[in-house]
Amino acid sequence: MSQLVCPKCRALLNPVVYAEIEVDRCPDCGGIWFDAQEAEDLKTIKGSESLDAGNPEVGEQFNEMEEDTPCPRCNVSLRGMLDIDRYSIWYEQCPQCRGMWLDAGEFKQFRQNFRPKTWRDRVKKFFRWKKKRSR
Repeated sequence: MSQLVCPKCRALLNPVVYAEIEVDRCPDCGGIWFDAQEAEDLKTIKGSESLDAGNPEVGEQFNEMEEDTPCPRCNVSLRGMLDIDRYSIWYEQCPQCRGMWLDAGEFKQFRQNFRPKTWRDRVKKFFRWKKKRSR
């Protein structure tokens, strides 16, 4: 299989394995390519945020997407997607292979968006809601 190319800075991606799941990370911009379902699987595995070793400030510089940003796997144009939760994350997804590109720092945020809510989070949310209603 040929080596994948970063859709943002065009460097060759390096395979990285965590918990027997292989993703492809850019050594230059720090972005990560997840084949279909890999990000979903990894977000539930403790310590997987260590895959996101890139500098979030560099990731922000690459947050903008060119109109024809190619999928590293199948070369189809990636689509910009927005995830809104604790963090608003703009990421790219391939409409054909369902792979996902996250810029440096975004996988850590992606994991935080989907972590199970603890009782502490629920209490904070309740008091924020109560405060809003009292205004």
